[in-house]
Amino acid sequence: MNEKTIGENIRRLRLKKGVTLTQAAEQAGLTKSTLSKIETGSISPPISTVLRIADALGAPMAEFFAEGSKSRHYVVTRKGKGTPIVRDGSQFGYAYEALALDMPAKKAEPFILTIKPTDPPATFQHGGDEFMYILSGKMEFTIAGESTVLNPGDSVYFNPREKHSARALGKKPVRYLDIFMQDSGEAMDAGTTKV
Repeated sequence: MNEKTIGENIRRLRLKKGVTLTQAAEQAGLTKSTLSKIETGSISPPISTVLRIADALGAPMAEFFAEGSKSRHYVVTRKGKGTPIVRDGSQFGYAYEALALDMPAKKAEPFILTIKPTDPPATFQHGGDEFMYILSGKMEFTIAGESTVLNPGDSVYFNPREKHSARALGKKPVRYLDIFMQDSGEAMDAGTTKV
């Protein structure tokens, strides 16, 4: 077991529980910088520190030392049990629910996104590919200056290197499956999309 694996496990569990780095550090009596260095494997924490982090996250310390995640062949996410994630779009009100956070070395990152009619407009541009499938609500999707309306059952696959945006139409939120696919050779991380 190395520091990098321990750090990755701590980060994975923290994100799974929806706890920010600042919150976890405060609960564990650590500085945000120290916890960040532990999560990146830059420093090796003593067992007493690992225990404090485990207590702060309400997790058994043994989960931090698990190496089995690399051999996982699938991840099941039950209805409504996805992991809430803070991504760049969340600053505009978008709600992200990760559907495969625990799957190692994935080439795609699937989310259920929710956009409310009151969310402010946001424009995105990032690498990879992106696919959206509308589950409920009505959305105006704009890419490279062209707009179209998407209804439940509609989908769009696009090059997100072009500036794109989405907004809810009507009075109901829009819920949709959004799959981000990284460029080849890059590891997918839940926080990589740029505004």
